[in-house]
Amino acid sequence: MSPLSWPFKIVKMLFKKKKREKRPPKPTFKGVLTAFFATAAAIFLLLLAGLSLAGTAVAFIATMPLFVVFSPVLVPAGITTGLLATGLAAGGGSGVTALTIFMWLYKAITGKEPPKIPGLTPAAGAPADKPADKPAEPAKPAAKPAAKPAAKPAAKQAAKPSK
Repeated sequence: MSPLSWPFKIVKMLFKKKKREKRPPKPTFKGVLTAFFATAAAIFLLLLAGLSLAGTAVAFIATMPLFVVFSPVLVPAGITTGLLATGLAAGGGSGVTALTIFMWLYKAITGKEPPKIPGLTPAAGAPADKPADKPAEPAKPAAKPAAKPAAKPAAKQAAKPSK
């Protein structure tokens, strides 16, 4: 290859006749309707976003004097609220962590699961996280109510002394 032939190859590649590409099929009626309604929904949502932004800006401008006047009260209140929320979250997280550690210690020392708390954990017969081995049986119909309500038990009479 001669050193002068490379520019001609580049020019030839640039002006080479391209192969005809397959065109995608013409749009269908369903596709046109989908595009139309998607465009309409997008425009509606953009209008709602604009209205929301404008309303927020107006409310911010209207309340700015109140924030300036009450800032000596609002800033410390905001800081206090933030500290209280942070402390509450940290305390809750520490409590959960401590309970988890105690559960782990109990399992490590005794080698068994801790006692179940009624109402918090599933019943002994209920499948907690094990898949059922056999399919569930269909529900049985409820028993029919009695024709008459059961008689109330007689009040206990005072024991009579025997003679």
